[in-house]
Amino acid sequence: MALTRVDTVITWAAATTKTLNNNTTYFDSDSIALDATTVQATIDVTTTNQGTPATGDTVTFYAQYNSGTVEHSIPIGVLDTFATNTPGENPASKTLVLPTTVPAAFKLLAVAPLSATRNQIISATLTERRAA
Repeated sequence: MALTRVDTVITWAAATTKTLNNNTTYFDSDSIALDATTVQATIDVTTTNQGTPATGDTVTFYAQYNSGTVEHSIPIGVLDTFATNTPGENPASKTLVLPTTVPAAFKLLAVAPLSATRNQIISATLTERRAA
């Protein structure tokens, strides 16, 4: 069986980046639909801290059912921009593997607990491996 790789930029209201500027808001992406032939999916996420990073400057990502709320989400990863934490870097990036329990249609949800003080700018790319 041959596999093909398909990369898709994830968007927020059609923009390729999203500024997280409120620590109580869960920011959701535009809807993402996995192809029926997808056998594995990952999301490459990046965040840049717009201030001087401090402890607690993290972004948590979730896969959210389209019709749900944060309670209908699956946590898939955390990025930390504080350099003395392991692994901490600014900008921070990571490849997140989507679990098999993610529905075929979902949204990428992000929250940053200290973003009201130091904004985080995020971007993401979905990589699907499809059976040919």
